[in-house]
Amino acid sequence: MSDSKSILIVKNIPRSISDITTVLPSAAKEVKPFGRRRVLLTYENEQSAQTVLEQLQQLEIKPGKQLNVSVFRKNVIPVTTTKIAKATTSSKATQTKLHPSNEAALPQISKQLGLLETIYVDEGNGADKNNASSYLTKRSKSQLSTQRYKYLICIDFEATCWADQAPPQWRESEVIEFPAVLMNMQTGKIEAEFHKYVMPIESPKLSAYCTELTGIKQQMVDNGMPLQTAIMMFQEWLRKELRARNLQLPKMSKDKMIGNCAFVSWTDWDFGICLAKECQRKRLKKPSYFNQWIDLRAVFRAWYKYKPLNFADAISHVGLTFEGRQHSGQDDARNLAALAYKMACDGAPLAITKDLVPYQLNSNCML
Repeated sequence: MSDSKSILIVKNIPRSISDITTVLPSAAKEVKPFGRRRVLLTYENEQSAQTVLEQLQQLEIKPGKQLNVSVFRKNVIPVTTTKIAKATTSSKATQTKLHPSNEAALPQISKQLGLLETIYVDEGNGADKNNASSYLTKRSKSQLSTQRYKYLICIDFEATCWADQAPPQWRESEVIEFPAVLMNMQTGKIEAEFHKYVMPIESPKLSAYCTELTGIKQQMVDNGMPLQTAIMMFQEWLRKELRARNLQLPKMSKDKMIGNCAFVSWTDWDFGICLAKECQRKRLKKPSYFNQWIDLRAVFRAWYKYKPLNFADAISHVGLTFEGRQHSGQDDARNLAALAYKMACDGAPLAITKDLVPYQLNSNCML
């Protein structure tokens, strides 16, 4: 293994540099990319690396801005066997990162590669860091992130939307379709489904764009139920299905932190933005088990080293065929389950990637 001082890391590579090797003053012994904008450069010795570092730090990628390059930290093992699966946490946030086979190097490699993704949500009853060690140790958090699940609950909300609207993080969308499918990861079969249409109250009239995109008609939501009712009905369905199979979600008790069943979504939008913000605006009680989930897109990107244009592109990339109507919540959830099973069969480690309340248990949920 090379001395860590002979390894450089380049982050936030600008789009103007399509190939980092073209700007290197001397060729690297090894070039290891991590996505489009990060790369590790390994040199023969510390002196060579230092010389390259000094020259690259003087490289001006645009007026007044230098290339982001530094020496890689010590105690980082080779990253050729890097896989997704480890989540570390901070107050009101969770972080998704890659981890190599030696867990001792996790903090250094993940932080330096810039692969930490954080969601901040004001839960109103912030986490208590002082009491965290009593029920959520570093070891248990590690196990939470690397466990393989027997069942997955795949959810894909559809929400009010308009043409030419603001970016997703600024939208005030309301859930109008609440679908969920429970899939057996041993067989790949969907064993139970939940589906309800939800009545929007902030913007009760659907836009023509929304109806065309989702296939959801005005009458469907007019005859739907309030979101709080849908959540209550979902919880009853969830309780029944989990008990029938002796399943437990993550962090439901101190002695079973990992659980054997987890929620899955495509991106963090469903749980981290759409549901979280709507419940916050309407002051609805959101079950805390919705605070942990697997972002399948994040796992997909890391495992296949491919950034899909959209969900349908991801389905096609692994050789599957989309079944049903795109942007139908129920059909999307079913196809999400099929993709998750395919990825697991391909060896992708499906693990919790997000936790909005890392220092809290979900013991207040009566499941």
